[in-house]
Amino acid sequence: MKKILIVDDEKNHRLMMRLHLEDAGYECFEAEDGETAYGMIKELSPDLILLDITMEITDGLTLLGRIRKEGVSAPTVMITAHTDAKTAVSAMKLGATDFITKPVNINEMLETVKSLLESGGNEEVPDAAGYKFDGVFASEAMTDVMSLLAMAAPTDATVLILGESGTGKELVAKSIHENSLRAEKPFVAVNCAALNDNLIESELFGHVKGAFTGATSNRQGRFEQASGGTIFLDELGEIPMPTQTKLLRVLQEKVIEPVGSGKAVKTDARIIAATNRDLKKMSESGEFRQDLYFRLSVFPVTIPPLRDRPGDIPPLIKHFIKKYAFSFGKNIQAASQDYIDALQNYSFPGNIRELENIVERSIILARGDKLTADTLPALAQENGLNLKNGEKQSILDALKRSGGNKTNAAKLLGISRRALYYKLEQYGIAD
Repeated sequence: MKKILIVDDEKNHRLMMRLHLEDAGYECFEAEDGETAYGMIKELSPDLILLDITMEITDGLTLLGRIRKEGVSAPTVMITAHTDAKTAVSAMKLGATDFITKPVNINEMLETVKSLLESGGNEEVPDAAGYKFDGVFASEAMTDVMSLLAMAAPTDATVLILGESGTGKELVAKSIHENSLRAEKPFVAVNCAALNDNLIESELFGHVKGAFTGATSNRQGRFEQASGGTIFLDELGEIPMPTQTKLLRVLQEKVIEPVGSGKAVKTDARIIAATNRDLKKMSESGEFRQDLYFRLSVFPVTIPPLRDRPGDIPPLIKHFIKKYAFSFGKNIQAASQDYIDALQNYSFPGNIRELENIVERSIILARGDKLTADTLPALAQENGLNLKNGEKQSILDALKRSGGNKTNAAKLLGISRRALYYKLEQYGIAD
């Protein structure tokens, strides 16, 4: 009988996992902290370790590093309430085998344990260096994100991509799909915010003829279109509550029900979701179903804003010059240091999308073979938005210049109206 050591300082959580694992035929042992676990590992030589990351007495990362240095090779599954990139990468470097996010999904835990024990714990940890990604980056922050994506991609785990508007969440979602075993199957992207509340269920789940006025034939929904592949639900926080309930059923039971059908249809689409909103806060306030939030955040990945990774700005500028210069008939090969410095001092409320707009407009204005600070477009010059101002001040300046018109202010900033509203809420700027 395979031996499993459960290390967690939450007694009820340990007991819950133990009961389910014992029902599955494993011999289980418990430790309430890292120090106790260390002694038990030496004594028991467990076949697998379930290890909580956050504990007061010797945390999971410390214990993992200690036992790996001493040659303990038992597959170790880290248990955490918050899988952030830095923690995940640290655990990978120390020799973690896999992750499970709290609250633990029992079926996921049992499948992970079974898979690792059957393979002898010899599953290869994905290498971020071999991860295919069409985006451009050079920063350590994005390198850490790639390491996290390399772990998630080969699995069928639901991934929740978090980050501000314009950070490239759809590009990240595509990369997860392209690095997965589903890469040859469809990748179907859905902008949930763009769908009418009355039609969103038809778009996602399909409908049958006569389901509503205008339904003149059966229609396949996005989940069926993504069968065997991946469905990307962008701007997930905009989904209305009734649809949230049906989406929860999809996650739990892997079935959809076309509008007007009354008949469940199996779905085999992996779900990747993205949002620029705080779903945790929304779930606590009742705006978003808490159980759906927990099911979606099995593997959350946060894409840092561009202002937090200025090292990515020079290669991105070069990438966008290459993208636009030829099509505009310009012989521009590079940007001057003053141009780069100015943009590295800017806070980019619109993130990469805004940088792309700035470079594109600079190319149009440029007269020589380089982009220089004087080619920075109207965003900086005509409208008086100093690129060295903080993000909040830039927004206030744009609102003032536009006479309070948010649509025009968003255009001045080079971001969407929705992104501007998000920023107004973030900074507490009154309407």
